[in-house]
Amino acid sequence: MKISKASSRHDAAALIVVLTSSLYAHSATAQDAEDVYEEHEVDEIIVEGAAIARTVRGLAQPTSILGGDALARHQAASIGETVSQELGVSSTYFGPVSSRPVIRGQFGERVRVLTNGLDSLDAAALSEDHAVGLDTIAAERIEIVRGPATLLYGSGAAGGLVNVVDTRIAEQPLDDGFSGALALGSDSAIGKQSGAGQVKFGTDTIAVHLDYFRRDTDDVEIPGFAESAILRAMEEEEEEGEEHEEEEEAFGVVENTDSRAEGGAAAFSLLSDNGYVGFSVSRYDNNYGIPGHQHHHEEEEAPGAVEEEEEAVRIDLDQTRFDVRGEYGIGDGASVRFKLGQSEYKHVELEGEEIGTVFETDGFDGRVELRHGAVGNVEGTFGLQQKVIDFSAVGEEAYVPASDTSQTGLFIFEEWSLNDQWALQASGRIERQKIDVSGLTDYSGSAFGGSFGAIWNVSETFSTSLNYALTERHPNAAELYADGAHIAVNRVERGSVVLGNGILKTEKSSNVDLVLHGDMGRFEWTIAGFVNDIDDYILLAPTAEFEDELQVFEYTQTDARLTGFEAEARIELLDANQGHIHTRLFADLVRGEDRQTGLDLPRIPPLRYGIGLHYTRDRLDAGIEARYHEEQDRIAPNELPTDSYTLLSAEVSYTFGDPGLFVFVRGTNLTDEDARQHTSPLKDTMPLPGQSIQLGLRYDF
Repeated sequence: MKISKASSRHDAAALIVVLTSSLYAHSATAQDAEDVYEEHEVDEIIVEGAAIARTVRGLAQPTSILGGDALARHQAASIGETVSQELGVSSTYFGPVSSRPVIRGQFGERVRVLTNGLDSLDAAALSEDHAVGLDTIAAERIEIVRGPATLLYGSGAAGGLVNVVDTRIAEQPLDDGFSGALALGSDSAIGKQSGAGQVKFGTDTIAVHLDYFRRDTDDVEIPGFAESAILRAMEEEEEEGEEHEEEEEAFGVVENTDSRAEGGAAAFSLLSDNGYVGFSVSRYDNNYGIPGHQHHHEEEEAPGAVEEEEEAVRIDLDQTRFDVRGEYGIGDGASVRFKLGQSEYKHVELEGEEIGTVFETDGFDGRVELRHGAVGNVEGTFGLQQKVIDFSAVGEEAYVPASDTSQTGLFIFEEWSLNDQWALQASGRIERQKIDVSGLTDYSGSAFGGSFGAIWNVSETFSTSLNYALTERHPNAAELYADGAHIAVNRVERGSVVLGNGILKTEKSSNVDLVLHGDMGRFEWTIAGFVNDIDDYILLAPTAEFEDELQVFEYTQTDARLTGFEAEARIELLDANQGHIHTRLFADLVRGEDRQTGLDLPRIPPLRYGIGLHYTRDRLDAGIEARYHEEQDRIAPNELPTDSYTLLSAEVSYTFGDPGLFVFVRGTNLTDEDARQHTSPLKDTMPLPGQSIQLGLRYDF
C-alpha cells in the first residue's frame, strides 16, 4: 500500500498560484488587454439563481458559471461529469451516466441540483446509482454556488447547488422570427454518439420553443484493470495459501455501462412590456447499466447440483415535467416573479428481463418572489417556497419506505449599497418540514438560517468579499428510515428511527467564505478560502456487523469541520495581432474532519492543481492543460487510499461565420492514466475512462 510521506510539501505546492501572483505583480505592465476573451465574458452573465440581478462579481458567496463554447466542449453524459473539473467541484462517478456533483467534499442530499431555479424532482440524491432526471445538452449555462445555499433554496442545499439554466421558456421577444440550432457530438472512450436540435419562432408577443436530443453510449473503455492496484494487492494477500478457482478480472472495458437517453420539450410564452408568462412540458428517458451490480440466482438443474447465474442490472428511467414561469413589473423597479414545477418520475431496476425494484416520485416545487425597487440604497426580494415529494419504492431493494415530504419556506434577501466601493448583503430563511411514513415515527421540525456578506471594491484592480452563514439542515427520509440492503453500493443501511435512536437533530452549520480578487489587465487572480463547522453532522458510519456478506452502515451524528480553498490565476503572455495567449494556474483543496474523534471524513477529494495554456486568434481557439490529483491518504476508517494521477487534455475549436458553424476536437486523459476519483463509491472497482477523443459541432441558423 502506497502511503504519502510528503503531504505537507504538496499542500505548499498548491500555493503556486499565490506565489506566481506576487512575482508577476512586480513585472506586469499597466497596459490593459483590449481583447475580452471568453472567461471574462462569462463573468458578466447575470446569475439566474441570484435573489436579485447580479453578476458573479456582484455576489458575496463564491459562484461560478460554465457556459458558452466552454460548456459545449465539456459537455458530458451526466451533470456530475460536466462540472467535475470546475474549481471546488468533483463528482460521485458511478459510471459516465450516473454521476452527481460533489462540492467542497459534500454530496448527496447536501448538494442540490436545480433546473432554472427549481428542484430536479427525482430520486437521484437517494443513491449514487440513480441518474439525475435532466440533461445538460439543452443548457445555455450551468451556475455553481460553492458553500451553503440553503437560505434561498432550502436546507437540501447545505453544501452548495448546481443550477442548469435553459432558454426553453422565453422571457423576452426573440431576436429573430425564426431561429434554431443543431448539435452533434462523439466520445471515443465511452462510444458516445449524440445529436440535438431546437427551433424558436414567434412574434413580439408570442414565442414558441421545440427541442429534441438523443445520446447513445457503449461500455466504458479503461486503461487497465477495473480493480485498483491497492484492492488487487489486498485480495491477493487474503487469498495467499488458499485453494480457489482463478477468476478472470475485468480489463480494458467495464461491462454493462452502456446507455441510451433521449428527451425533448415544447414551450410557449406570452410576452409584454411589463413581463412574461410561459409554460413548458419536457420528457426525459434514460436506460443505462449499473457497473459491477449483479444479482445471483440459484437454480437446481439436478438433485444436489446448484448453478449460480449472474444477471446484469439496468435502470430504465423516465420523467415527465411541467413548468410554469412568469414575471410582472409593478413599477419603480419592483416585480413579482413565480416559478412552478411539477414532475412525474419513475425508474425501474431491471434484473435481466425481470423487474426488481420500482422507484416513483411525484413532486412539486414552487416559489413566488416579490422584488422591491430601490428604497434609498437598499434593494432586495422576499418570497415563499413550497415543495412536496411523494416517494415510493416497491421491490426487493426498497430499503427506504414510502414517504410524503413537505417543505414550506419563507426567505428574504436584501442588499445595501453604501457607495461605489461597499455593498452589504444579508439573507434569512425559516423552513418547516414534515415527513409522513406509515407505521413509523413521523418527522416534523423547523430549520432557521441567516447570512451576512460584504463586498469591498478596494480599487479598480482589487476587490474582496466576505460571507458568513448560520444554517440548519433537516434530516431526510433515508437518514431516518432506511432499513435494508443497498446493493448498488454493497452495504446495508439503517436509519436512526429504525435503530431505535429516534429522530435525528437538524444539522447546524457555521460557514465563513473569504474571496480575494485582483484584475490588473494582463494578470487576473482569485483566491477563495472557507471554514465550515457543522454540529450534529449526519454521517453514514460503517459498523463491524455483516448481513448476507454486506457490511452494515448506520446513520449517526457527530460534529464535523470542512476547510479548504480554491485559487486561480490567469496571465496574458501575448496580446497582439498574432493572437492572444494566456496561461492559467489553479488549485483546490478540501479537508474534512470528525471533530469528536479527530478522524478524517469519508470520500473527501484530494488536493488538485494544474496549469493550462490557451491560444485564441480570430475564430480559432486552442488549449492544453495538465491537472494533477494528489494521492488521498487522509481516509476514514474502512476506507482505502487512492493513488495520485495526472490528466492531460488538449482541445482545438473553430467558428465559421457569425452565427454559423462551431466545431471542436478535444482529447482527454491523453496519457491513458489509471485515474480514480476518491469521491466515487466505485473508485476501487471502476476508474475514469481512458484516453479519449471527443468531436463536436454546433450549427446556428
